[in-house]
Amino acid sequence: MKMWHTLGGLGSVGIASLMSTMAVAGAPAPSHESGYSYLTMGVENITYQEAFMGSGGAVSDVSTSSPVLNTGGLYYVNEKFDFSIDALATFTPMGSTEQWEDSQGRAYQQNQFEYLRTSTNILVHYKWRDDIRFVFGPSLTYQTYKRYGLKGLNGYENPVFREGDTWEEKSTDIFVDVGLAYDSGSLFHSDKWRISGRWIAGVPIWSVTENTKFENVSFDDFGFRTSLEGTLSYEVMKGLHLGWFVMLGYEFRAESDPQTVRFIDSQGDWKQGTAWLPEAKTYTFNTGIQALWKF
Repeated sequence: MKMWHTLGGLGSVGIASLMSTMAVAGAPAPSHESGYSYLTMGVENITYQEAFMGSGGAVSDVSTSSPVLNTGGLYYVNEKFDFSIDALATFTPMGSTEQWEDSQGRAYQQNQFEYLRTSTNILVHYKWRDDIRFVFGPSLTYQTYKRYGLKGLNGYENPVFREGDTWEEKSTDIFVDVGLAYDSGSLFHSDKWRISGRWIAGVPIWSVTENTKFENVSFDDFGFRTSLEGTLSYEVMKGLHLGWFVMLGYEFRAESDPQTVRFIDSQGDWKQGTAWLPEAKTYTFNTGIQALWKF
């Protein structure tokens, strides 16, 4: 009776509030051990190839490297969903020599080449099991291709770029990615060794490239990309793992539609002509030391 009088004094609002509190208390709460943050420090090596299929079969090939930082985390939502954020940036790129060849395989031009990339990836994880996940989400990538130190070979003179020129291509892409991941979602297990991996494929839903040689002109293009990555880590203390990260990537860009452009030619005169982005392939190898933590 005493208990009944106490509840009665609470009134209908108080009873509803109490029942709500009891329901929340009785619901399974997310484990404090779910999710983690990470930081990777390493090096990224790319091989970049271009092919002007419609202009005599001109092709180029160059490989270059740069330090890379990659940071982000995996975050618990509920028993069926997590989400992750990954942010990558390369910096202080190494210059490499890019060589161009004609359809007969004869070298006709060289120039120096530098490459920089930043990207942000957001993925929703649907947990088929705790360790097997279907992932999907958007990503934003910004890439810069810088060329300078132009040198004609075997008597060739570039009709557009002069030997003292420096020019850049800047590409901004928004991708939609889907894939499969293997990840327990936690650093706290009886086994001190931990392995995780992810395969992703994506297509751009918006892509714009600009070249500093051609003012007020942008090129739209289309392609696809895919990557495979994995981490092997070891628990050095509760909530802290150190390990090794490896990623292999491939990106294909189809030749764009031509655009009418105005530019200053190699003689210093204004000219009008047609320009387009060539077909391009990028092969990426990214590796480094990774720290993962959850405190």
